[in-house]
Amino acid sequence: MSNGTPSNNKRKHNNANNNTHQHKRPKIWDARKITSQTSDRAFSNGELNVDAFVKAREFEIKALEDGIKKSKHGLTTRAFQEVPKEMRRRTASHNVRKVPKRLQKRAKREMVEDNTPTISARRRKPSGHQRLRLETARRLQNLSSRSKKKSQEKKDAKNNVENEVTVVREVPQKPAESTDANIFAPAVVPVRKAKVKKSKLKEPPLPPAKFRKRQIHKTWLPTHMFHAKRATMTPPKEPLWRFALPLTPTIKNYRSTHRVSTQRGAIAWDMSYMATISLEGPEKSIEGLLKALGVGAGGDPEGIWSRAGSKWRRGTRAWEGWLYERQTYPAHGIAPATVLWCAEETANIESQAANGTTHTRNKLPRRKAFLRLHPAGFLQLWEQVVRLGKVQKPSVTVEDLRFEVGSIEVTGPNATEAMVAILRPVGLDVDGCDRRSTLRDTWSAISAHHPSMLPKGAVLAFEASDPRLNYPPRTLTPDHSDPVKGIQMLANWPLDTPGSPARLFDRNSRLKASRSLPSQKSINRRKASALPGDFPEPRSTDPSIPILVYCSRSTTSSSGSWTILLPWKCVDPVWRSIMYYPLSTGGNVKFGGVNEKRQISFESGTPWYPADYPGLKSGNEWEAQEQAQRKAEWLRRPKARRTEFESLSLGNDRKGEIGMGWACDWQRLLRGVDKPLTTSEDINLPDAPAVDTEPALEADVPVPAKERQLLLMAHLPLSIAMKLLTGKDTLTTTDPPTNSLITVKLTMVSRGVPQTCARIYRLPISDTSLRSQWLSQLPAANKTKKDKTPRFSHRAPEGATAAMQRAYLAASILAGPIQPGDAGYPVVPDEDDLIGFVTTGNFNLGEGRGIGIGSLLVSKVLSDKEGGGEKERCLCIVRDAGQSVGRLARWELV
Repeated sequence: MSNGTPSNNKRKHNNANNNTHQHKRPKIWDARKITSQTSDRAFSNGELNVDAFVKAREFEIKALEDGIKKSKHGLTTRAFQEVPKEMRRRTASHNVRKVPKRLQKRAKREMVEDNTPTISARRRKPSGHQRLRLETARRLQNLSSRSKKKSQEKKDAKNNVENEVTVVREVPQKPAESTDANIFAPAVVPVRKAKVKKSKLKEPPLPPAKFRKRQIHKTWLPTHMFHAKRATMTPPKEPLWRFALPLTPTIKNYRSTHRVSTQRGAIAWDMSYMATISLEGPEKSIEGLLKALGVGAGGDPEGIWSRAGSKWRRGTRAWEGWLYERQTYPAHGIAPATVLWCAEETANIESQAANGTTHTRNKLPRRKAFLRLHPAGFLQLWEQVVRLGKVQKPSVTVEDLRFEVGSIEVTGPNATEAMVAILRPVGLDVDGCDRRSTLRDTWSAISAHHPSMLPKGAVLAFEASDPRLNYPPRTLTPDHSDPVKGIQMLANWPLDTPGSPARLFDRNSRLKASRSLPSQKSINRRKASALPGDFPEPRSTDPSIPILVYCSRSTTSSSGSWTILLPWKCVDPVWRSIMYYPLSTGGNVKFGGVNEKRQISFESGTPWYPADYPGLKSGNEWEAQEQAQRKAEWLRRPKARRTEFESLSLGNDRKGEIGMGWACDWQRLLRGVDKPLTTSEDINLPDAPAVDTEPALEADVPVPAKERQLLLMAHLPLSIAMKLLTGKDTLTTTDPPTNSLITVKLTMVSRGVPQTCARIYRLPISDTSLRSQWLSQLPAANKTKKDKTPRFSHRAPEGATAAMQRAYLAASILAGPIQPGDAGYPVVPDEDDLIGFVTTGNFNLGEGRGIGIGSLLVSKVLSDKEGGGEKERCLCIVRDAGQSVGRLARWELV
């Protein structure tokens, strides 16, 4: 023990001969004792000596700075504690190799001084339970080897017998240069091409045997191993949309997510759980299928089926919008989706134009298109697409590509830089090909631009090399030397001309790229044979990865993102290279989960699907899951620590929460407290059965199936909602469906942060005095000229005494609008004025105040005819569930 080698004893049981305590780091107490100087010397005879007073304060400030420096360099922290949080490991305090190289020497010295045990796993003496497990494993291994040996012997013996009786079938073939008919050649048996199952749901890829039992009821993402060590995953028995998804990183990242998405850096998600549907058939048939799903419905406001949408149909743009059930626009929405067309073969088009030939009816040109949407609405859309594909004449072939095409989404100011540095196009150095040279120049030039600056929905298709050959990635410095040239390139986008079809649409290309990826061992061998500091030389046999990239931006903010489509098995190599790319602004690309995706949508003021769309089938399913979780959390709390919704006081002798306090009770909003579903006026149906008039305040009371069917809701698109509210509705053939909802963004007028499940009221209609009280809560700059409320004069009258002037000064400081909880603060309106609920609410770091995303009932919004114009109609009162105080807010359509 005297030679300094670590022992198996704990620190408090060290031997007396051990002198390690003599070498311990001394604690620097001076860092905790900051000297100060009194101010007595600065006062003499009641007068202040300014010079002495300033010197005393200067001495104290200097002592404080010295104390901070001494505390920082006083070795009060260990080496592994100075590592950033995202680099820390659990075994860093016991294993020197777990800390960065620059800190390994210091960590080793500290471990020797503190007598930290450093026993490795192979030298650790097994405990009793561990020894039994090792012996059992050894016995099982011996039995397995014996059984394998016996089975191999039987197999070899069987093969020997078969070889003795095997007869090779040969057919006579007469070579061209020989006339001998007795020459035989082996017959060539053609292999039948694998038949792809169309209009059938695909099964996920078969996982390795050791992970197979963990994926019985769910599917892992291609990057599951990366996320499982660094993020909080969905519970094993509670997958999300049939996938094991990362919810959020294990480290604190709420503020960092806001910074990297808006100010500096980039954040990426593995979006391989997004569903992809392939459509193949004549162009007219695919157009008919898309029109039946609502693409370009409502009079085609975007002009995608006219000349304005020619770039999209040529395959150089991506369309993003909503899809609906067959011929039900705008009532039954399914999910937001992205439609991508495959470009036509340029050579075929030119040859047909030169020959003057046209396709006959039997040989129409076949086009391909991709539908990409959220997995929450995949099954609902799949049924519609399969039916519509069969009724088209000629029919459209539908294929499920959920487990063949993966995707990565990158957003942030440095998103383009990271993507361009990792994805290196190959095969673009071909002489005489203007399209490929243009793509090469454009790809290198866009690294200095934010994705929101590019044309909306711009699509780039190419083949990229394996990023593992250029690992670790090196920083790419964006070219900001000529901004005028970059602006001209963005204004005249050079990739609008049609090119060759993207290889990602070809099934053989996808399978070839997935199967021909080299193993990591072969990559390491090539890197070891290269010169130090250099990457391996590219070979002609290196496989290429088909890539399809398109950019998108939000309609309500300036944020933009890149979406990278590539084969499923090629996602992991590209993902790891992006994660370890060193950005030019410092740091690496962050990764996010489902919560971060929802946070960025919330901060940009965009509703997040499916949580913020309660009128849809997927939105109702999400709300039911969240409602069950919130209720279980509420029940777990003891009665003394949970909110009693039944005894909540809402003022004016009103008690009890409206509906279930842990949920957005849309059924209560549609039904009302005094309006049973007994008449046809309430439900707009002629044969409505009678329902009990008592409100169901308890969550355990089951709702009959017929009643649930009668209380369905519909989500209105933004364009129709704006026409309805502004009075410019031009819908002559289609009226808004019953119980329609609109999605709005809520902004608090003063203080307050709305929370999820908060109740939204309109300004009172029946009580005009209460309405005027709420209008008085508006800030002074927003009040109308009609508001002549007498205000307190903050200026003292002439000739006032000093005491009176001080009283007026104090009153002017304390004077202000009535705060929530004060005696004169207005109460919340009645349940008749309830118009909606908040589906997502929090503090917005981008705006610096609380905002919320909610849904309102259109019929109640339009029934507010008390006057005041658009300004008063857009005002509302938000009250959190379980609270009796409401706050004034404004809503706007999103």
